[in-house]
This record gives sequence, structure tokens and C-alpha cells, in this order.
Amino acid sequence: MSKIVLVDGAKGHTGTFLIKEILETRPDWKIIATDLPTEKRIELMTKERIFSARFKYMTEILEDERIIFIPADLTDKETLNDLFKERKYDIIFHIASLYDYFAPLDLLRKVNVEGIRNLLEIISKTQDLEKLRFIHWSTCGVYGEPKYGKDKRGYPIPANETASYNPQNNYSISKMEQEIVLKEYINIYQLKATIIRPAPILGPYQIYGVFHLMQLVNKSGFGPGIHIYPKKKRLAMPLIHVEDLVRSAVFLVENDRQIGEIYNLVIDNCIQADFLEYLADLLNVDYFNFPVWWPFYKFFSKFFFWLNKRNDKKARKLNSRPPVDLSMAGYTTHQYLFSNNKIKELGFKFKFPDYKSATKDTVDWYLKNKWLESEY
Repeated sequence: MSKIVLVDGAKGHTGTFLIKEILETRPDWKIIATDLPTEKRIELMTKERIFSARFKYMTEILEDERIIFIPADLTDKETLNDLFKERKYDIIFHIASLYDYFAPLDLLRKVNVEGIRNLLEIISKTQDLEKLRFIHWSTCGVYGEPKYGKDKRGYPIPANETASYNPQNNYSISKMEQEIVLKEYINIYQLKATIIRPAPILGPYQIYGVFHLMQLVNKSGFGPGIHIYPKKKRLAMPLIHVEDLVRSAVFLVENDRQIGEIYNLVIDNCIQADFLEYLADLLNVDYFNFPVWWPFYKFFSKFFFWLNKRNDKKARKLNSRPPVDLSMAGYTTHQYLFSNNKIKELGFKFKFPDYKSATKDTVDWYLKNKWLESEY
């Protein structure tokens, strides 16, 4: 059935993959795509300019004749009029956010929180809320480090969608506040919305977060495979392949049972040490196994975090960026373990269900396209 859909954040990594998925699997859908005007996007997305200036997202897909692109800024209400003037949407995929761990909280709130409020305000005034479906991109980061239950062997049980909010960084705080604004509109206007909470994303064209870890391992050519003991303290590595992320969004929007629900989007459980060893094998990087008792690991990780905190402060004074964003460094001591059972119980099948399939597909693409080669 033909539908009119709006995809915001259309020039970003996930936005371009969502458009590709729709074009390939729902050819009768009419796509209205939007993102910031070029100059505004360049100014705002400093991580794209500084970390990965020579890499580009799959934005050529926006030139497809089946897509209408309309530039707009969610923080500027006037620019939203052209998106909604004389248009009634069946589906809105709200991806657009400032995803940047280095950005100050006030800027994240302006873009992410005020942005969704402006969007929902004009939706409530112009759209048919009886038929509109709204899919909101959040993050597993809104959980922070949940309080885990334990199984019979004492291992932590992955947190499900009922876990409480406990965001640990400014970006995740802004995404939590985004969700709160959305829930207001769900309650007041009965907006038919679904929230998805992805883990850190990997896959072709990805240039922030997991990409930097892969580039670092490739550049080093050698490194320790750190195994934490006791094994009950081994840390998880939550991930989601971008193709499964966008496939899940399309899957969820086509069934009314998902209205008002929240879904974690994450591969099956993965341990950091296993991921890093497999990554090293794929990149032909030598490593040695280095067993570390948990208290020592935690001490050295806190020291590493302290060094990054100094770099962060220095970078802010110099109006530059540190080599590693501070919140990324915080992943070294925290347990982030999330369940994907809820969406699997609906019948969704992951194309990349585990860390090996997701990582191999990503690394193969990076190597083929020479994205892991350092510019320096």
C-alpha cells in the first residue's frame, strides 16, 4: 500500500540507510527527506569535519528521483512549514539529533529536545493523528548502567525496556529528555508513537564511535587482548548493525501492536574482550592475552579516564577536540548489557544477529574502501 513518509536526519548515517531500505523494500512509498541546509550541517557536525573529513555518508541516494528533499532546521519553526504545508503523512521517522559526546548540554538540548518539541507541535496542528505513525530514534544510553539482576551462576541478566532512566553523559541526558517530551504528546494527543533504543551502531559508512576503535586497532598493528578476572566481571559490548536498525524501524511501523511501545535494538550478547580479539583477527593485528584482576583493571581504567578528562578540558579551552571523546572513555569500566528479546518475540529476524557477523561485514567494507587507513 502506498504511503507518504517523512525521514528527518536524512543526510546522516542512519538516515541514508533508512532511505535505502525503503527504496529497496517499499518501492510504492513516497519519501519526503529533510535535514539541515548544507552550511548549517557543516557548522553543527564538528565530529564529521574533524575526525573524518575525507569520509562521506551515502548522501548520493538523496538524488534518487523518487525522493523529494526539503531542507529544514528543527530548531527554527518557520523552516518546518514547507515540510507540513499541504502534506498529510502516514509515517514519520524521527532520526534527526545531534549525536556528539563532546557537544555541551545546552546545545544538545537546543537541537534534540527543543527540536522534537517544535516538530511535535507542528505535527499536532497539521496532521491526522488517527492515522499517523511516529517512530522515534532514542538510545540505549538513556539507561546508563542499569541495576542488573543475576542468574543462577551470578552473571548479570541483560536489562530490558522496563529499566529506569539513568543517563551517564550529556548526549544521553538530552535523549532521555527527548523521550519525556514525546511521552507528553503521546498522553495528550494520543500520538501513535513507537520508541527504539539502539546500541552503538556499526556498519558501512559509520564514522563515529565504533569506527574510531577499529581505526585505532588497525593503526596500532599490535595490542593486548585484555581478559578480566573474575569472569563474572567481564564487560559487554552492545552493538547494532545499521541495516538491522533501519529494518527494525520499518518492521515496527507496520503493525499497530507496537504503538506506545519501546524496543531495544542490540545484537545478542557480546563481550568486549571477544569482540576485540575477533577484530584483531580480521585486521591481521597481533595481540597477546593479558589477564587482569578486576580491581586492577578498574584502577587503570579510571586513570585512563582521568587522562582523557584532562584532554577534554584542554580541548575545550583551545576550541578543538580531544583524540577520544570523554564519554567514550567511560565505556571501559561500565557494564552495558541489554536484552533484544522483546523485538525478537514479535518475529523480527536480525540479518546480523551476533558480533561476528556484524563486525565482519563492517570490517570487510572498511578494508575494501580503505577507510581504516590513517590520514596522518
